[in-house]
Amino acid sequence: MTLPFTKNQTFRRLYYFFPLQLFLLHLRNNQLLLLFWVLLVAFVCRWVGVKYGVPYLLLDPEYLGTVNYWSYFILGFSCGGFIMAYHLASYIANSFRFHFLATLSRPFYKYCVNNSFVPMLFIIIYLWQIIGFQYENEMLSGKEIFLNSLGFVVGVTLFILTSLSYFFTANKDISHLFGISVDDKGDIKTKTKIAKPILIMLKKNMAWREHNQKRIEPDEWTVETYLVNPVKLALARDTDHYDRAMLRDVFRQNHFTGILFVIIALISFFIIGAFREYPVFQVPAGASIFLILTMLLMVASAVQAWLRKWSVTFFVVLILLINFLSGKDFFNHENHAYGLNYTKQKAAFSFQRLEEFKNNKENFDNDFSQTISILDKWRKKNTVVSADKQSNKKPKLIILSCSGGGQRSSAWTFYSMQYIDSLMQGELLKHTQLIVGSSGGMLGSAYLRELMLREQTDSAINIYSNEYYENICRDVLNPIAFTYMVNDMFIRFQKFNDGNKIYTKDRGYAFEKQLHENTGQLMNKRLRDYAPFEKEAIIPMMFLTPTIINDGRLLYISSQPASYMCSKELGKSVSNSALPDGIEFSRFFEQQGADSLWFSSALRMNCTFPYIAPVVTLPSEPAIEIMDAGFRDNYGMSIAIKYLYTFRNWISTNTSGVIIIQTRDTYRKITMENKSNNSLMNIISNPVGNIYANMFNMQDFNHDQLIQYASSWFDGPIDVIDLQLKSHDVSNISMSWHLTSKEKIRIRESVKLPENQQAISKLKELLQ
Repeated sequence: MTLPFTKNQTFRRLYYFFPLQLFLLHLRNNQLLLLFWVLLVAFVCRWVGVKYGVPYLLLDPEYLGTVNYWSYFILGFSCGGFIMAYHLASYIANSFRFHFLATLSRPFYKYCVNNSFVPMLFIIIYLWQIIGFQYENEMLSGKEIFLNSLGFVVGVTLFILTSLSYFFTANKDISHLFGISVDDKGDIKTKTKIAKPILIMLKKNMAWREHNQKRIEPDEWTVETYLVNPVKLALARDTDHYDRAMLRDVFRQNHFTGILFVIIALISFFIIGAFREYPVFQVPAGASIFLILTMLLMVASAVQAWLRKWSVTFFVVLILLINFLSGKDFFNHENHAYGLNYTKQKAAFSFQRLEEFKNNKENFDNDFSQTISILDKWRKKNTVVSADKQSNKKPKLIILSCSGGGQRSSAWTFYSMQYIDSLMQGELLKHTQLIVGSSGGMLGSAYLRELMLREQTDSAINIYSNEYYENICRDVLNPIAFTYMVNDMFIRFQKFNDGNKIYTKDRGYAFEKQLHENTGQLMNKRLRDYAPFEKEAIIPMMFLTPTIINDGRLLYISSQPASYMCSKELGKSVSNSALPDGIEFSRFFEQQGADSLWFSSALRMNCTFPYIAPVVTLPSEPAIEIMDAGFRDNYGMSIAIKYLYTFRNWISTNTSGVIIIQTRDTYRKITMENKSNNSLMNIISNPVGNIYANMFNMQDFNHDQLIQYASSWFDGPIDVIDLQLKSHDVSNISMSWHLTSKEKIRIRESVKLPENQQAISKLKELLQ
């Protein structure tokens, strides 16, 4: 590309500087290449993906359970692969526009040097973000930050040098390919006899040029200066005397060598995926992100180079084909709840069957009586007998309501309850009779409940040890993201057995596997394993209530039979037109082995946030699909009130009142936002966006009303205690399954906030 008015030599050499021309060319023709970099910058600068924790994968890589020099080295090595893929894609797409490259020794190397403005800018931004993240969020020393950053730089450098050493030998210039060269004086020389016909042709081109103006082809861009190496400048050699077919042959040969690069990347990807069960192959998920982007970049550039104007049509057809094939059984992989039998006859999911369960008085009577028996045992354990044994003090019944919110909620629920129970010398958990809620909060409370159970028979367990808090805070995001990228995005071919049942390994399996590793395998149990301990009131009952995607109902998962949560009340005449809003898991899937369900699968179903954990498909016809409990009730308050209503007579007679403890991962405060910005995008997005943003606020309104209405039918006090995670700015604590060192500290310190200390004091007073 030339400008006829650029007559000043200095200006020309500045404007036609090869790195500048490449950057302008990318802006004009190769926006897709730049889009990859924009996406990466948005991730590492934490502009996008924060809610899902994507930036943590790139800023805080974990390898073999730790973040250190080697994890950053692997991350840097994969980043180097992406940089070389960018250079190669750019070279394939654009090298034919710069004919002088064919006359240079090591043309691809020199192209990379001149094409390094964008990668170098990204590396600078990336390193700045890595250093800042380690200092602010991980609170590492200067030495540790230096070593980690050095690991990243060494990894990038090693891959680039290794790749360039291959291209030094594989790529050929016109001298090596045709055996001719041009010296500094412009004289053409030949190295072999075979090259003599080529020499004659070149001399004719030279003679033609002496009598004609310089040839500028439509696709050719003018370059007058370029970088020989990062510190040396040179003038571009004239190529007008070369035949254009010869130049195209040089570039075509160099393009062919890039195929090996793509093949190696693909082989590496599938090797990592095939052996991902071995810890050494479980590379940081951030490295997998770079590897996937590398493959996408190379495939897209190859298609564009081969098909040119037909490339857009090809991609449209490819997307339609993938969409079509994804609906076929071979490509449509379902995630299963482990422990259930999917080979037996499927459970009928019909309105008629739901009505039968709802109207089954025998089930209601039996389950009601059994839960009353549990409540009697709970009362006996918590009743305080007076010194003269003449009177008994009725206990307070505690219901724990846990909010969702990923690992921050899991850590907050666990630590706040652990902290308060230690202050009250075990009375908090002892008085807790029911645990409800969603997502991470239920995971943290389930772990604490398991420790409570183990402590009673294992003197080595101290439920208040900080070790367990660190366990619940350990990373889960990296194995999920790693498995998603190297396995779930393509063909899932690895299986595992549970007895005679076979399941596919995917990110759901990776979630549960990592959860068990983080918590020392303590919760590696089946649903039925908790039944005898709940039945004897040794531990609180727990209702896991994920949402059924098909129709919005709740799925009640409990080790105790609880038909009363989704059927007509005993002795009451309720209109048959009332829709059953829930399904009792244990009876509905009894023939499919409901009691054999892995407890970790039940927890996972309860926190199946879209895109992070896979949607679970249950063995029914039509298939029931499950997602996060928070979409119906993030705090489980409606379940708690329904349980309270069902047993209101027993509770009002045998207790001195009910305490509902809410562990909230967000502050209970609704702000009035200014909606003065009426831009077009806001007008389009606000109606739906605001409904989603206020979903939990609307649930709060409903819950407050339910508690107010409860005062009209419950004969006794109901106190709601809010424990709120409000550590400076909670929005900075990601809702993902990864916590930084700083976030772990902020969660712990939240119990010291004045409002939480007041809540704890009130709770002590109520229990005393």
